[in-house]
Amino acid sequence: MITAIAFVVAAAIGAVVRGEVGRRWNRADGRALGTLVVNVIGAFLLGVLADSGTSTATMTVLGVGGVGAFTTFSSFARDVVAAVEVRRLVVAAAYAVLTIVGGVLAAALGLHFA
Repeated sequence: MITAIAFVVAAAIGAVVRGEVGRRWNRADGRALGTLVVNVIGAFLLGVLADSGTSTATMTVLGVGGVGAFTTFSSFARDVVAAVEVRRLVVAAAYAVLTIVGGVLAAALGLHFA
């Protein structure tokens, strides 16, 4: 029961922080810097957690609950599709590559620092 409560609290915190970063950094013209930032930071945090030797319960609470709510694949996908729909193909491709490559590199860095 304590793990479930901790999971909900971690998820709530992650979602609120993601929302605030998005509100402050995403632009009305479609530039989704906030989404890029939370996804890359989230990949780094998951890399740290994955190799930190934490318990399954801690990984569930922090990794799935907190970081899972902090990051957002659905917003990333929506942002890419929105850029493609208005024929901003270079922007869509650059954003997709930056998110994916940045996420993989951030996760590797997190694993290194764990």
